[in-house]
Amino acid sequence: MTLLIPGIPKKLVQLINVTMAGCEATVKVDNQYTSTFPITNGVRQGDALSSVLFDLVLEAILQKINITGHIGTKSIQILAYVDDAAIVGRNKNALRDTLVNIESEARKRGLLINENKTKHMEGKRAASNSDHLRCGKYEFEHVKEFTYLGSQLNQTNSTSSEIQARILSGNRCYYAYGKVMKSRALTDAQS
Repeated sequence: MTLLIPGIPKKLVQLINVTMAGCEATVKVDNQYTSTFPITNGVRQGDALSSVLFDLVLEAILQKINITGHIGTKSIQILAYVDDAAIVGRNKNALRDTLVNIESEARKRGLLINENKTKHMEGKRAASNSDHLRCGKYEFEHVKEFTYLGSQLNQTNSTSSEIQARILSGNRCYYAYGKVMKSRALTDAQS
């Protein structure tokens, strides 16, 4: 593994390399474990280091394409948290240009855009049925709403679907734990 990120001390890079060297994994299928196999590419599944390394690489990519400022002064704004990124743009051309630049820099660092997980949505006063967004070799599905960092976003910036989604989630939780909440042990502990 090579961390090509300016400002990361060489000693830290060597420590990460030693930590990742010689890793093996096994997979559980139908309550049976497969034989172990070496992990030769990437980090261990569920490793806390993976999100830190991804954030460092993403930061290097964004610094390289030099997007600074805010949506009031720039035509593009990138919002990123752990492995979720949202690109907010004033128009499709600015969005396409930014995606091409991000994809190019990401590829240099061994990252690929997941076309199946990447969606495109236009924010307008009235909902529209836009086509998929074509960008280089990619075609991103057009959606009318999606969830980003736990919040429901939609084309018209309406919050009613967000409120409904949270009510539904609360109801699911309440009914899933209904028996536990009404159990005798809980009522005895409260008295």
